[in-house]
Amino acid sequence: MRCPSCGSEIADGLDVCPACHANLSATRVMPKLRGTWCPSCGALVPVGEPTCPKCGMPVSATPRTKASDELDRRIAEERRLERERTSTLPRIESAVPSEPDPRVEGVYGRERLPHTKVFALAAIASLLVVGGAALVITHPWDPTLTDTRATTPADTSQAGFPGTVDKLVGQDSGNTDASTVVSADEATFSSLTSSYEALADLSSRADELESRLDEAGVSGSAEERAAGEQDAKQLALDVSNEASTIAGIDVQTTGTYTDQKANVATLASWLRNRVEAIYSAWQLSAQSSDPASDREKILSPMSGNRESDGSESYVNLFKKNYEAWKPEQR
Repeated sequence: MRCPSCGSEIADGLDVCPACHANLSATRVMPKLRGTWCPSCGALVPVGEPTCPKCGMPVSATPRTKASDELDRRIAEERRLERERTSTLPRIESAVPSEPDPRVEGVYGRERLPHTKVFALAAIASLLVVGGAALVITHPWDPTLTDTRATTPADTSQAGFPGTVDKLVGQDSGNTDASTVVSADEATFSSLTSSYEALADLSSRADELESRLDEAGVSGSAEERAAGEQDAKQLALDVSNEASTIAGIDVQTTGTYTDQKANVATLASWLRNRVEAIYSAWQLSAQSSDPASDREKILSPMSGNRESDGSESYVNLFKKNYEAWKPEQR
């Protein structure tokens, strides 16, 4: 047999061509045809044909015999059987759809384009996605879900505001005045200024009590000395309360007025030490049965505030630094 791939003459029954290694397992061995070869074109001329069926040239004729007729009959029978075997092969349908016939009108215009249903479904899906996202963002069933305005009480006392605020003033009104909003620094400065001015009033009261001590404290009646003691006690309480107020002023939030708070607190400390000495002197005066003879004892607590040069006395320290340490807004 001949290899259908390279045309080499090979033995019958081989599955692989020894020349080109082609797969011959699906190759059918065809029976050899009998006849003569045309001397002009080389085509196979059936037995008994005087001329070549391909080129029409005459070929040498061989006398017909009974054996040759039998051979021709057998060859024809083999061809018929071969055609029958070939025509009875089962037809195998491909699972891959065939290409559309280009002769059909409009086939190229509709090739690979989605159907109308696909476009409609895509449009509906897009509307559902976009609409769902809009509902999730806007929350029409709960308009206050994304409201960032303060509606719960908040303790803002540490930020310079007094007490607990239940609602921010003007947050829901359209005519909010920005000038009414006080910042933490402004509140701190206001508190420092108020305490600074209060210390001046307390210092004036201390001056008045000290002057009364030099007069009624050592020579006044028991009622005058008892009244002086009560006034000194009240002054000591007022100074102590003011010192506590200064200590509670918040300057840690912003740190802007830390140094000024320290100055005002020092003034309050000096004034408190002075007033405590005055209160102690008035206590001795009220307890004395003869204040004139006990003058030195009554005025002994004031010795620290009445040095000759006054360089270290609480009175002079307060008065020397009061104006210099006045709070300044930043």
